[in-house]
Amino acid sequence: MLDRLALSIYIGTLFCIVFIVAPILLRTEENKNIAGRFYGRILWRFYKLAFLMLMVYLLSSDDGRIYAIPLMVGLALNSALSLYLKTLKKSIGDIDKVPYSDRKRTKFRRFSMLSTLLLILNFVISILVYIKTFGGGNGV
Repeated sequence: MLDRLALSIYIGTLFCIVFIVAPILLRTEENKNIAGRFYGRILWRFYKLAFLMLMVYLLSSDDGRIYAIPLMVGLALNSALSLYLKTLKKSIGDIDKVPYSDRKRTKFRRFSMLSTLLLILNFVISILVYIKTFGGGNGV
């Protein structure tokens, strides 16, 4: 029961980040610098919660332990990419003042898209793990 709850919270928060928060904040035309900083803060708080939920899932699940490790690796990859993006962003400065076609801004944009794609991939894998582990929600 605890393993199902932990994985459900992980999937739910991942869904919110990928399909609600990211599109709203990152598609803004004005004040991209503020929106990006706000998104970064949300993302780093999500990573803490997500690692905690995956750790609970790992420790409380008997048959799902084999699935918890790939989920944690995927999340770790995304965390590492976010750390790189944070460093890259510091070298750019205020993104609103940098031309759209600037080399560093283009690099930042591409890695940002890769980060979002990794989050989507983590979401899809999480759904598949949930279905495989719990049978798609049959039974409580």
